[in-house]
Amino acid sequence: MKTDVIIVGSGIIGMSLALSLSLKKKKVVIIEKNFSNALKINRVYSISEKTKNFFNDIEIWQDIASINRLNGMKLFYRKFNDNNLLSFSSEENNNNVGYIAQSKNIISSLLGKIEKDKNINFLDNCEIINLDEIKKNVKVITRNNKTIEAEYLFSCEGVNSKLKEKLEIENIYDYYDSKALVFNISHEKSNKGIAYQIFLESGPVAFLPISSNLFSMVVSVKNNFFDNEKFSENNICKFIAKITNNKFGKIELITKLISFDLIGYDAERYEKGRVLFVGDSAHSVHPLAGMGLNLGVSDIIEIMSITNKNNNTFDSGKFFSGYARKQKIVNKKARQQLKFIEKIYSIENSLANKIIRTAMFNMQKSNYLKEKIIKHANNNLTFF
Repeated sequence: MKTDVIIVGSGIIGMSLALSLSLKKKKVVIIEKNFSNALKINRVYSISEKTKNFFNDIEIWQDIASINRLNGMKLFYRKFNDNNLLSFSSEENNNNVGYIAQSKNIISSLLGKIEKDKNINFLDNCEIINLDEIKKNVKVITRNNKTIEAEYLFSCEGVNSKLKEKLEIENIYDYYDSKALVFNISHEKSNKGIAYQIFLESGPVAFLPISSNLFSMVVSVKNNFFDNEKFSENNICKFIAKITNNKFGKIELITKLISFDLIGYDAERYEKGRVLFVGDSAHSVHPLAGMGLNLGVSDIIEIMSITNKNNNTFDSGKFFSGYARKQKIVNKKARQQLKFIEKIYSIENSLANKIIRTAMFNMQKSNYLKEKIIKHANNNLTFF
């Protein structure tokens, strides 16, 4: 089988890239190991204005169910009260603060579009066992003996990229010495469509409103603060109620609590021959700003920008070298920005506390600064 592009991985980034390339009349084959397993995972994503516009361009935004447009965001330092507040409002700043959507709804919208797309061939229960470059093509052989040739292959497999292992590409890591706890809660009092984040000494806690009485939670806990009993499924709601001064009334855990070590990374290279790495296959950042998916979408936007500039013709083995160079810089800077914020807010001494409180107080009074912050976040943390 011959095609223009092979995409390995059918997550949000893989399917979004496939639809983008199809709009440019490229023939795409998606290779997925087990799509049914991917559907069982339902994550909650924060979506920027840039990502929303991209989803509009590939014509899936209007089909994504249950998108929650944020009315605002409130950041707190150490205590959940107005004396430690930096707030962003859609009305005050004349900018959308962002959106919240569930992965199952985004994937459902993408899949519905892909199933109708004649340029895209979706191969489920399929795995690459051999990869070679021949002349101006990349050739793969799958476990069920399919041979597929393409001009380029994009790895969108996520953090556990098998192709990265095959090509012996290492990751450059940031170890945050922390764990992340991810779960959903229901709560009695309405959140009014506002996201919250509180920077505790133990680590940042993010509240993402799925609906008026549901939050998706991301609790980051430094290892030296971690207590198995305190952060267990039996006690996590007591912890949330305590740090929010019972602001949301009765709280109940409605999903399993998933725990994992927090690690940020960049692949040492985003390109090897005619194989390129995109999204979580290439990079990962601290979850405190909810930028993971948005940075992956920025990768696709850059890939498509290069494609447009070169009249859609893949005329050399270095066609996407510009993508590999630029996005490695962009994503490294994004990772460094978030690492800096996490480091600053985790410092625990009286001088640092005073400086941070003063800075937040001054920013809270400046609509100009708040507009700049929201604009930067809505541009997926890129300065370009």
